Amino acid sequence: MESGLLQVDDGRLYYEVNGRGDPIVLIHAGFLDNRMWDEQFQLFAQHYKVIRYDVRGYGKSDEPKTSFSDYKDLHRLLAHLSVKTVHIVGVSNGGRIALDFAVEYPEMIHSLILVGTGVRGRGVSGPEEEKFWGEFETQMKLQEEAVKGDRLAEATEIDVDTWATAQTPASQKRILEIALENSHVQKDEPGKFQVSPEPAAYKRLSEIRAPTLVIIGDRDVRGMRYIADDVHSKIQGSKKLVVQGADHIVNMSKPKEFNKMVLEFLESSADPPQDVVRG
Repeated sequence: MESGLLQVDDGRLYYEVNGRGDPIVLIHAGFLDNRMWDEQFQLFAQHYKVIRYDVRGYGKSDEPKTSFSDYKDLHRLLAHLSVKTVHIVGVSNGGRIALDFAVEYPEMIHSLILVGTGVRGRGVSGPEEEKFWGEFETQMKLQEEAVKGDRLAEATEIDVDTWATAQTPASQKRILEIALENSHVQKDEPGKFQVSPEPAAYKRLSEIRAPTLVIIGDRDVRGMRYIADDVHSKIQGSKKLVVQGADHIVNMSKPKEFNKMVLEFLESSADPPQDVVRG
C-alpha cells in the first residue's frame, strides 16, 4: 500500500493507494473521511488499483483557508498518480464531487457510481419535495442549536442518528468514531470555500456519457431519494439500484450487497439501463 500527502494550492491532501489494475477512486461522505471505505479498500484492491483520499478539511487533509475546488483537487491527485481514466465511486458529498469532476473532465471518466449522491445546482422538484425539505430543516434545528452552542459532539451525534439509521451496532459505532474525529466541520464547514463548476453540474447531467450507476438505500432520507431519481432520469443510459434495508451510508449498512453490485457493474457496464430493487 502507498500513502502520502499531496500539495494542492494552500493545503495538502492525504491519499492511499492499494492494489493493481484499472484505477478506481472512492470519495467519502461529507461528515466522514476515507476510513468509511475500509472494507472496500481491501476487497476492491483484489481487482483494481484503489485510490481513497480525505477531501480537504476532513481526516488527515488540511483545512482550506481560501477558495478551492474539490474537483480540481481530485484532478491533481490523479495527475500525481499518473491516472488518465478512472472509475469514481462517491457517497453523498463524494457523489457531488464525482459529478463536478465528470462534467469538467469527461474524457477521464471510465464509469460513475453515485451513492445517495448530492449534486450542485439543483432546486426542489415540486411541492411534495419542498414540503419534505421544510420539515427536515425543522427536524435539524436541534443540530443547528448544538453547533451555535459549540456542542460539536452533540451535533455530530445528530448527524449520525439522521443519516446512519440502518447500521449494525458495530458499524454505527465506527461511523460515530470517524464523525466525531471530524466534528470540527460542524462549526467550520470546508464547503464555505468551495468553488464548483459553472454552469453547475446539475444543468449538465445530460452531457455525461460514461456508464453510470445510481445507488440509493430505501431507508435513506426521503429527500435523497428524490435526488437519486432526478439524477438517474437525466443521465442518459444510467442504471439505478435501490438497496433494501440500507441508509445513506450504503457501503457500511449493506456492505455485501453494495460490494456485489459495484463489482458487477464495473464488469458489465454495457448492459441496458434498468431500475432494479435489491434486498
